[in-house]
Amino acid sequence: MGSRSDPPEPAERARRRAVLGPSAFGCEPGQPFPSGLWVDIDPEVRRPTPTALFGATPSRLLVLSRRAAELVSAYGTGPVVAGESARLARRLTDVGMATPRAGRAATAVDVTVVVPVRDRPVGLSACLGALGDRHRVIVVDDGSIDPEAVVAVCRAHGAEVVRRKVPGGPAAARNAGLRLVTSELVAFVDSDCLPGADWIEALAGHLADPLVVAVAPRIVAAPPRRGVSLLDLGSRPALVRPHSRVSYVPAAAVVFRRAALGEGFDESLRFGEDVDLVWRLVEAGWRIRYAPEVQVGHQDPVGTLSRLRRQYAYGTSVGALERRHPGAVVHLTIGVGPACAIGGVLLGRPGLGVLAWSTSAVWLYRRLRPLGVGVPFALQLSVLQLLHAVIGLGRWCTTFGGPLVIGSMVASRAPAGRRVLRALALLSAPALLSDLLGPNGRNRRTVAESWLRAMAYGVGATTGCIRAGLIAPVLPRIRSRSSAARFGRAHRRREPSGGTWDGAAKPIVKQDRTAC
Repeated sequence: MGSRSDPPEPAERARRRAVLGPSAFGCEPGQPFPSGLWVDIDPEVRRPTPTALFGATPSRLLVLSRRAAELVSAYGTGPVVAGESARLARRLTDVGMATPRAGRAATAVDVTVVVPVRDRPVGLSACLGALGDRHRVIVVDDGSIDPEAVVAVCRAHGAEVVRRKVPGGPAAARNAGLRLVTSELVAFVDSDCLPGADWIEALAGHLADPLVVAVAPRIVAAPPRRGVSLLDLGSRPALVRPHSRVSYVPAAAVVFRRAALGEGFDESLRFGEDVDLVWRLVEAGWRIRYAPEVQVGHQDPVGTLSRLRRQYAYGTSVGALERRHPGAVVHLTIGVGPACAIGGVLLGRPGLGVLAWSTSAVWLYRRLRPLGVGVPFALQLSVLQLLHAVIGLGRWCTTFGGPLVIGSMVASRAPAGRRVLRALALLSAPALLSDLLGPNGRNRRTVAESWLRAMAYGVGATTGCIRAGLIAPVLPRIRSRSSAARFGRAHRRREPSGGTWDGAAKPIVKQDRTAC
């Protein structure tokens, strides 16, 4: 156990930091999936025809060759083999239709654990005790008032200590530890986390894929806290990227390839520094995986007000993230058809809304018909698009409609105020019903708190956008071009780029078109 003092970095180095892409390590961005690993088709992916797959987020339709359809049926029953199976597995995992099944690492994991902390000796002791002594642990004291207490805890658990005299925030603390890492992998763990003894070994199996740069576990509430953690991203595995079901992973607990991180986190960000790093790695061509089969406990703030303040703080990062990654921060996207249908109902013209939805459904079917998709699936898809748009808009109103609600209540005697209140109630009802029928619906307190947290996040996001001089990240986005148009224009053409081919230059994936 050692102890050092690390001075703060110069301001010019605390700005945006470069990361290294896969090509720097001899990896091609689209190289085949490693043979010998297993993949499973996502259970929510549907097969409208024997040679078509529909699913993922954003929704998309893949039209396959007959050989590819046979390979898809074989996934989950055996490992991926080299050749066309590996190329198809890469495409399916890249679009989110298939999930790698990773076991424990076959060999010893070369990893260093970095734990940033400030004035939490009791929580730090619990964290270090949960980590055990399997790996080298570096604790970065980010300007604690009582540094001797931190040193004593680290000495008791055999961890090294880096002392920062001036607090710089989580990004600066993690970077201070990162500069001392010489191992192949680095794991970041916050001091309020309680990981299992073998959580790194359980995650490292995903890194057998040379294009995977990071993998993160599911963050769950640690006892005595009940309910859902503020950092919980759900129970379904996912590929992490903007605009997808899981668009980021928090650095509260995550394993990275050390060499790809360059100089690490952007220290100018007080919140959202982990999101920024994840998105920079994705932009560089890496894959990042969310593996909820591995769970790490997190000691969330106990009081409701403390949790709301934390959620507000998370939201304030939206403006800065949008400045660094234009277009990546999207809270709601709906298609033209569902938007027109909802607008007709809100304007008191339900007939116009029905006409708009019917028109979009017919348009969708006419474009899908040449691909072999029948009326039942096209109708089902249209209904699901409308349902998701209604629920999504309700959640958006919950998150960002707080000022509208307050203003409408103040002006409730005016006709305009009453109309706004009715519209917000109409839009929020399906979202509330969805939550009540969901896995946490029986606990009314959990549902109520989730809505309060959403509002606190919305206020924080709005504040962050005002500071950055932006408005787009908090506004709904309407997708101007329907999936049907994209399906229809090229349904019989070979994909011009990014296609998947077998050894004889025959298409395995004939079409890959994003849906609404």
